[in-house]
Amino acid sequence: MNSHSDSTVVVIGGGIAGSEAAWQAARCGVDVILYEMRPAVTTVAHTTDLLAEMVGDNSFGVWLSTKADGLLKRELRQLQSLVLDSADKCVLPESYELLVDRQQMAAILTEALTEPPRIEIRRQHVTELPHSGAVVVASGPLTSQPLARALYRAIGQPYRFFYQSSAPIVRLHNIDDRGLVPGSPYDPQCDSGERNCLLDEAGFEAFCAALLEAETTVPEQANPEELLDRYLPVEIMARSDQHLLRRGPMSSGQLVDPASGQRPTALVRLVSEDAKGDLWRLAGMGTGLIPDEQQRVFEQLPGLEGLEIVRPGRAVRSVFVPAPTILARSGRVADCGGLFLAGQLLGTASYVEAAASGWLAGVNAARWTCRRKPALIPGETMFGSLIHRLTESDVSSYCPEPVNFGMLPTGRGDAGLSKEERRQLQVHKSEAVLAELLAEQVSETGG
Repeated sequence: MNSHSDSTVVVIGGGIAGSEAAWQAARCGVDVILYEMRPAVTTVAHTTDLLAEMVGDNSFGVWLSTKADGLLKRELRQLQSLVLDSADKCVLPESYELLVDRQQMAAILTEALTEPPRIEIRRQHVTELPHSGAVVVASGPLTSQPLARALYRAIGQPYRFFYQSSAPIVRLHNIDDRGLVPGSPYDPQCDSGERNCLLDEAGFEAFCAALLEAETTVPEQANPEELLDRYLPVEIMARSDQHLLRRGPMSSGQLVDPASGQRPTALVRLVSEDAKGDLWRLAGMGTGLIPDEQQRVFEQLPGLEGLEIVRPGRAVRSVFVPAPTILARSGRVADCGGLFLAGQLLGTASYVEAAASGWLAGVNAARWTCRRKPALIPGETMFGSLIHRLTESDVSSYCPEPVNFGMLPTGRGDAGLSKEERRQLQVHKSEAVLAELLAEQVSETGG
């Protein structure tokens, strides 16, 4: 790869984590070179050359800070995250979740990273790691084989794999949505703008039968350890345990069928994909079915006749490293000089977690370059609990897992509080300790 100064932070990968890392390193006052291989080399999941393109769903999780991912978002906003700032600028209205127009967000973030004089973007496929200086590898779960081999030589740890699926995106104007019920199964009182295809027992069984008959790209002899419940394609759920569908992506939650006054057996959610209201995602319907089969299976659902799939779902074999064996709390790889890792390559489970790991790697790569002690995230925060999972988990069972309140330490005097009261107290604790961290950083830099 091209030469660079040892005082420059090199970031490899312009996804969510890499973009955040580059931005934060530049904010710390160092020069940054951000390498992104697209459009010269692309992947099976990407469709544009924009930075931080979201290739799975378009959700950053729920809004509420009394939910685990909601608290992590609140913390990242306090830490001035570029990714969360960009997401907040292109939120789709009337949603229980923080849904964004993915094209608009990627364009906003790409423009933001193009402007700062300290960031140079190089459209180049990196196949070797720099021999010196600070480098952040945030190449994601679809890391190219040459770079993966170079990283393996550096860290000396075997990769792990899992199948990760995305859901089809469809046009709603071709759908007779009179058969679709508005509302959110998580919060029926919220005017979420969602649409729901409701299924009774017979309809659910027919849908499962159609999935079982369809041809999928996921190998029949796939390693069971690579099939994680959270990321399973719907056809694999239908094959292995249909209760996974009922309890998970097709759960009716609290939604009631207005026609019968009863909760449906299952449902398929349609959530907005763009600001125009033209595109919708079949939420939770991640699939590896071949495109023609997706068309056949999903247009059989009541209300979705005449369905037009504009972006088929897909299942890809994704890679991650056994982070607890190699990663320090600073995001640096132990015994590897200035090598930092971030994003889904570490086994983060969401866009928000990827952004958080990018923040940590970017800040500490800059501090490593300037020979300053690393910034360590307090354990009383959801961010700190995420870092604890990435660094202290039992490596034998380590896999992508979302943050949850069970990861946080129990505080003294919390025993007599309700769950909601404990979580509100946690929000205040988090805000206070992060304010102290930011004050320390300002004091060190003198600005």
